[in-house]
Amino acid sequence: MRVLYLFFILISLFHLEGSGAQSMSWQEGLKEITTYNSELLSAKNVLKSSEYLERAARSGYLPKVTGALGTNYGTSVLNPSAVQTNTLSVSATENLFSGFSDKAKVTQAQYTREGLEANLKGTLAKVSFDYKSAFMNLLYAQKYITLTQDIIKRREANLRLVQLRFESGRENIGSLHLSKAYLAQAKYDHLIATNALSVAQSNLAKVLGRNDFENLVVTGTVPVVIPGSSHLNFKELTIITPEYQKALSDEKVSLASIDSANAGFYPSLNFTQSGARANRDSGAWSNTWSVSAELSIPLFSGGKDYYTSKSSHELYRSSVFAKKNIEDSGVVKLKDAYSKYVEAIAKLEVDQAFVEAGSSREKIAKEKYNNGLLTFDEWDIIENDLIGRQKSLVQSERERVVAEAYWEQVQGKGVL
Repeated sequence: MRVLYLFFILISLFHLEGSGAQSMSWQEGLKEITTYNSELLSAKNVLKSSEYLERAARSGYLPKVTGALGTNYGTSVLNPSAVQTNTLSVSATENLFSGFSDKAKVTQAQYTREGLEANLKGTLAKVSFDYKSAFMNLLYAQKYITLTQDIIKRREANLRLVQLRFESGRENIGSLHLSKAYLAQAKYDHLIATNALSVAQSNLAKVLGRNDFENLVVTGTVPVVIPGSSHLNFKELTIITPEYQKALSDEKVSLASIDSANAGFYPSLNFTQSGARANRDSGAWSNTWSVSAELSIPLFSGGKDYYTSKSSHELYRSSVFAKKNIEDSGVVKLKDAYSKYVEAIAKLEVDQAFVEAGSSREKIAKEKYNNGLLTFDEWDIIENDLIGRQKSLVQSERERVVAEAYWEQVQGKGVL
């Protein structure tokens, strides 16, 4: 058992204090995320793409210019001799009216971009939560390994004390066996802590965009804030969240799609001006030009325009209900996140008080037990209570940070 224990200690020391340790502070991690986090970079590229598509949608307001260069070699009935004809032409077409479809396309592109801006804001909040919780989880794993090492040392010292009292006839065999079991439990907890450290390192490396997570060690603390007034207007908080803003932009896109679908019911007017040059058998070039206007009136499209319009109206109604659902559920989510946030802060304060009290009681109880003024069972209760409180305190420190990170995320905020 002692060999196995030493093996676990060596593993933890290798992870935390080895020569190859990669120490990282909170601020250093923030810089890495903005440069290498794949989820964040993907959202930024999608937004950039939508900006180009918005510019492309405005092309409907501009004329379309085309050029053509051709040559023809052959005969005809009127001219049986082979003739080569070369042509060069340029034409410009301006759409004067397209049933408001150009305006609808631009509007759709604008609101699509706004939706992706909200999506990027949501991604920033999510990545912020991922980083804050991952950093804290690794910090927790490091602290928990240290705690389990301290508990092992205490259990060993307690076992030696009980062993001496047993050998002197002042303690029973049951107490000795229970002390050995406590030591085995402490070593098992240390094994779990060592495995949790590796998982936490991998998770943080993923958020950072790293491929290598071996020996990753975080230093310092996670910055936290004190909650403000508990009288929050959750309705107002909801409508500025990225999720709601995305739903709002989707509704606007759906509304603009109705105008786009209705464009099929309107006539289309195009104005075209063209010029051309041609020659035959490398002779003199002749110039031609023309101006034309074309009015196209839709008469019947097999019901396509009608049903497309009906579909657009239904999609718009659906987007209105979707936005309302997000608004209602957002209030519930915000209230729940805030409640857990303030409860986590309160629990941390309670656990800190219990650890302080438990540490004092443990010192007094151990001295009394050593002097025969307390039974093993009485001392055991106080000792186990302190160990349980110490574990709970480390967990509460983590839960307090994670609860704050989640409260920030549901608001669409965060360290990024």
